[in-house]
Amino acid sequence: MDKTQKLEYNHSNFERKKKIMMICDDESDMRLLYGLVFGSRYDVIMVNSGEECIERYVEETKRGNKISLILLDYKLGGMLGDSVARKIKECNETKIILNSAYDVDAVLIKELENSNYISKYIQKPFDTDRLTDLVAEIVKN
Repeated sequence: MDKTQKLEYNHSNFERKKKIMMICDDESDMRLLYGLVFGSRYDVIMVNSGEECIERYVEETKRGNKISLILLDYKLGGMLGDSVARKIKECNETKIILNSAYDVDAVLIKELENSNYISKYIQKPFDTDRLTDLVAEIVKN
């Protein structure tokens, strides 16, 4: 084997594809924050409405891309997060973390968790370390 052949060693078997995470929040500052927190660990898709979240989710799924987790804001412009979660779950078993700065009815949250529409609900503001740990825990399962 000459020197040229040694340099052509293929490293692609060692590359690990990042998991895909979708961020759905209508506040650009929150999307920016989430991008900074999760961009190095996940391929992040940003959307700013419930409608866009559903459309993009369907597009990505049709392309064969598996979205491992959706971080979903509850109060979005024209649609509430629980409606988005229900629509997504009709399509697939993607994990969803629902979050909100507003008080969301505890009965609704329990129903969404018990029906597996969401994996977890967290209240804003939250500690980014706690959120990254929660995301890692949910994505690995």
